[in-house]
Amino acid sequence: MKKLADYIPELSMCVRCGTCRSTCPTLITLGRETASARGKLTLIDACISGEIELSDTFVKHISECLLCGACQQSCPNSIPVPEIIMAARAEVINARGLPLITSAIMKGLREPDGFVAKTLKLASFAQRVIFKDASDAGGLQSRLPLPYITDERLVPPLAKRFFMDKIPLNPPFSKGEIRYPPLVKGGKGGFETAFSAEKATKVGFFAGCLINFVMPDIGLASLKVLEKAGADVIIPHGQTCCGMPAISMGDFEDAKALALKNLEVFEAHDLDFITTSCATCTDGLKRKFRQLLEDEGPEMKKRVDVFCGKVRDITDLLVNELKLTAVMSDLKTSEGGAVVTYHDPCHLRRGLGIKDEPRELIEVAGFRIKEMKHPCRCCGLGGSFSITNYELSTEINMLKAEDIKGTGAEIAATACPGCMVQLRDGLHKIDAMVDVKHVVELLAEKMSH
Repeated sequence: MKKLADYIPELSMCVRCGTCRSTCPTLITLGRETASARGKLTLIDACISGEIELSDTFVKHISECLLCGACQQSCPNSIPVPEIIMAARAEVINARGLPLITSAIMKGLREPDGFVAKTLKLASFAQRVIFKDASDAGGLQSRLPLPYITDERLVPPLAKRFFMDKIPLNPPFSKGEIRYPPLVKGGKGGFETAFSAEKATKVGFFAGCLINFVMPDIGLASLKVLEKAGADVIIPHGQTCCGMPAISMGDFEDAKALALKNLEVFEAHDLDFITTSCATCTDGLKRKFRQLLEDEGPEMKKRVDVFCGKVRDITDLLVNELKLTAVMSDLKTSEGGAVVTYHDPCHLRRGLGIKDEPRELIEVAGFRIKEMKHPCRCCGLGGSFSITNYELSTEINMLKAEDIKGTGAEIAATACPGCMVQLRDGLHKIDAMVDVKHVVELLAEKMSH
């Protein structure tokens, strides 16, 4: 990742035109110049030149950014504002260090079965003591005052059994891989999948933290849909966090370690594609890995290019590579299906340009789409932003929740588990009876009928 000083040419490109002001969700909510991209770039430029210091006020202003990319998309000079903000946050971490607990968590995520996973497994048993059930809204609410968690916040429950624990090794290969469909006894004493090992498209599935620890059903639905599309799925053991939480904080050191770990794990398998059902993870694996490891030499560059070239979001993979819409075209109906509105995750639409594929899958599953007024407006999650800036995150989320409610849709679909957490919280706050689903869940449900 580039250092803050490396962005001086880009900073000089900002002509202070203010185009970004109309698209920035934090500015729309807070209404002050320092909340805008233009204001933040002015502060960062002053910091680089020594006019201001890395003060608490400076840190506060650069923390008030969702990294949604709306400003870069609207900027006439395409200034990479999110990258500059992350580089500024990295300067703060270099100067002040990470909080002890945050640092321990980021380092703990390097090992998939390390203390973070073990702690979350213990927490999954204790969560009903600390939280009360709000199952009608799809979550839990705190019984006690907790840091960063108010009693009004809808918290997603930890899974009783994590995704990576739900899929047993079949059989236990030395590489530590999981195959789906499971391997069966084949000729000459070997094993083969339900598909031809030579002809089937081999897809590596990256679970990501939210699917693994919180929403394993999305992972299982993904496997079902991939099987329907004719893929031979390999779920490598040893995979861990994609590193996006660390990147958004500016913790490039831990993010790089996570990237190297995942690179090594997936390289051990002969894969045609690598996919995930998390828009944030897709952006991390496909784009951020290149930036994190760009200075590691020509050999590493070759490895990263091969890895990133295989990464596809599951909606992109299903439509453009596995041609699932053709397989399921008989299910598509023009009337009678439930009304669905689709929320575009920032990482997917702005980050990777994926807009039409999720909508095609919703329609081919037999649902009717009704667009909200601002389908690509950020939901206000922003990773850790919704934890450290919850009140601001909620205000932004309310705009999205009202937009969804205004469609009259029965289901709000998206392709990002993180967005799902945020949407459920927002819809719960306005008492909107709208179900929140992942696109692959809608497909898997249709296949079950």
